[in-house]
Amino acid sequence: MSTKAIHSIPITLADALERPANLLTPVRLLMALGVLLGHSFVVFLGRADGPEPLILFNITLSYAAVNGFFILSGLLITRSFDRRPDVLRFVVARSLRLLPALVVLSLVAILVFGPMFTLLSPMAYLTDAQTWRYVCDVLTFGDTSGGPPHIFPNNPYPGEFSASLWTLRYEVFAYGGSIIIGMIGLTRTRGRVLALFVLSVLAFMVVRTIPDLLPKPFMDLTRLSSAYLLGATLYAWRHHIRISPKLALGLVVLALLFGPTASYEIMLNFALAGGILLIGFGLPASWSSLARIPDLSYGIYIWQWPIMQSLYHLGYADNAYVMMAMALPLSTLIASLSWYGIEKPALAYKTPLANWLKSSFKARKTA
Repeated sequence: MSTKAIHSIPITLADALERPANLLTPVRLLMALGVLLGHSFVVFLGRADGPEPLILFNITLSYAAVNGFFILSGLLITRSFDRRPDVLRFVVARSLRLLPALVVLSLVAILVFGPMFTLLSPMAYLTDAQTWRYVCDVLTFGDTSGGPPHIFPNNPYPGEFSASLWTLRYEVFAYGGSIIIGMIGLTRTRGRVLALFVLSVLAFMVVRTIPDLLPKPFMDLTRLSSAYLLGATLYAWRHHIRISPKLALGLVVLALLFGPTASYEIMLNFALAGGILLIGFGLPASWSSLARIPDLSYGIYIWQWPIMQSLYHLGYADNAYVMMAMALPLSTLIASLSWYGIEKPALAYKTPLANWLKSSFKARKTA
């Protein structure tokens, strides 16, 4: 990949997206590390001691990082389907990005972590339905808040293997929404995409005025859909959006001014979007070597929680900072193994698998 395309600003987002190189992979890595840093406190402190201390106006670092993931995902996934509106290829590509690493994670959870850290005897563990149900929960994006039975019994979060997985079901929902939006041509009409984003923000605000009347999934859905649709809106308006340090700084200042209000999270999302675009496309050419960093973000995201749970259970981390210092290299190591051994090889089959499926469907129709 050429890295000479990362250079001076301001440029439009449309121009930046056409360049062969960018720093979006390091941006994803930064956000994954933000989740890890925040969760270092969460895993150690537990629910009883309140939120992580890395917080500003009731928004924690890990919370903001997840929003950033969805903003960037909304931008890139909308672009992907708009450039090549092939539903089968899109589904194959998204499946190969998420599922192979999850298959390995779920199997390692029940075959390695479970036997090591459960209270049950080997026979009781293997015959417990929850042991095998956890694989189904993970791969269907269902109830991912648990784990193998009686795992990590004395941790502040007993029974949880990888709490980070809950966001993946909303990512899958977003993929479905992208297909619908793309198929009916909304991404080619800037005003309609903007209207969808505005409606998502209104839904976000309404749900937060009646939090006790609605189940938590409604809160999560409006939160993450508004972030994702912000990314989609950035793509729809790409020819009119300029990547500018002054704009990014102005959005940060504006978000801070909204800090004490209920609108802070929405304004923070705009600031996150400005920062993502500036780092991803606006840094000088001297930073271009970072474009070669492998995409370890997904591996870090799904593995950092079980690693920290294990460190706590084994007594290796007696405070959150030690947890952070130990979890960071271990998560990076496992994420590297996941990327080079599972994720990257799986992604190489996107086109061959999609073509094979298309040929199979055609053969059945003509049979």
